[in-house]
Amino acid sequence: MVGYDPRADGRNVSNLEVAVAGSVSGLVTRVLISPLDVIKIRFQLQIERLSRSDPNAKYHGILQAGRQILQEEGPTAFWKGHIPAQLLSIGYGAVQFSPSWCTGPACAMPETSPCILCVAACLPVWPPSPYILWTCYAPALQRRVYKTLRNAVVTMYRTEGPLVFYKGLNPTLIAIFPYAGFQFSFYSSLKHAYEWAMPAEGKKNGAVISPNLGKSCCSWMVMGEPRREEYKIQSFDAVTQQLLKTALKDPGAVDLEKVANVIVDHSLQDCVFSKEAGRMCYAIIQAESKQAGQSVFRRGLLNRLQQEYQAREQLRARSLQGWVCYVTFICNIFDYLRVNNMPMMALVNPVYDCLFRLAQPDSLSKEEEVDCLVLQLHRVGEQLEKMNGQRMDELFVLIRDGFLLPTGLSSLAQLLLLEIIEFRAAGWKTTPAAHKYYYSEVSD
Repeated sequence: MVGYDPRADGRNVSNLEVAVAGSVSGLVTRVLISPLDVIKIRFQLQIERLSRSDPNAKYHGILQAGRQILQEEGPTAFWKGHIPAQLLSIGYGAVQFSPSWCTGPACAMPETSPCILCVAACLPVWPPSPYILWTCYAPALQRRVYKTLRNAVVTMYRTEGPLVFYKGLNPTLIAIFPYAGFQFSFYSSLKHAYEWAMPAEGKKNGAVISPNLGKSCCSWMVMGEPRREEYKIQSFDAVTQQLLKTALKDPGAVDLEKVANVIVDHSLQDCVFSKEAGRMCYAIIQAESKQAGQSVFRRGLLNRLQQEYQAREQLRARSLQGWVCYVTFICNIFDYLRVNNMPMMALVNPVYDCLFRLAQPDSLSKEEEVDCLVLQLHRVGEQLEKMNGQRMDELFVLIRDGFLLPTGLSSLAQLLLLEIIEFRAAGWKTTPAAHKYYYSEVSD
């Protein structure tokens, strides 16, 4: 499939890749905060009070200390002792963001027990510990005690022995335990609170017009409803219903590739379920991510979507209803599944290709396909245009031509095409006047 790689967004990131990413983030952070650390150490080493009223105090404020250090020692003074400090930051970044401790696609942030995270945070201070080198080397450079980092290590080892590198280890560990535990616990709590207040997937403001051609009426499907835990699985047999319920609650207890195949197969047969399946798939992916930090279900789902995409012409020739269900399903998946709060790039071109097929003259002559085309553009058109505006322009050229040069086009199909053209022209919004104009007669 052109532009489609099931592993592009759902790939398993290796331990080495995540460790390197964590190390680089620690390195960049240390470079940026090093001036503040230097000032902090100067404050700690100053015996006099940090106050203007003390005549012997060299430093008495952050800005004053920064200006004085810059005037007396130059800008490089803010990065004295930077190498041992970087060793500390790189070690912390590599361990704390290692896949051994975190879960979820692309290893976003740990969702593990705070106790485990505390242990992870403590590992970088074990041998060799750069912490004592940093805290001793940075102020010692100011007094010209050590010439280089190597000289500092050798001198400290010869004069005080190997235990010198672990001076102050106990209070350091005592400080790290609550620091790391609270840091990730608060992050996790705030993240869940934000997702509860501002859910990113499957939520949109406004409503989507859903023409129901079977009943010759128009209904509204609101996309801003509160999340529901019940899914439309009543049409499955009892065994399959139990399989899906288990996948939602305990994904590690079932064969997730089988679950993906069951959902896809049923979506191709039941258009009502295909509209619900995206939300169910999203819930299973989230449950699997939190439980095991894996993406077996998503990988199986994308592989099946790819297989059906490659055989889409055969599917359309064999069953028009199955083809409409597939387009509905893949657009629903595109609408719900996100990576880093962005639509999955691997699905952009396949979704476009399906919509292009619906906009061909032979498809526009069938009301079922026109209905599907318009409904899916209402659902995901704005997202698709943001991802690839040029293809959206090309798609609407086909829609415009299909409207202007009708060959066997029904009046309802013409009305729907005109409505979607105006809908996009209005910035993917429907005004009450436009809705009344296009749908009031049909509803009545």
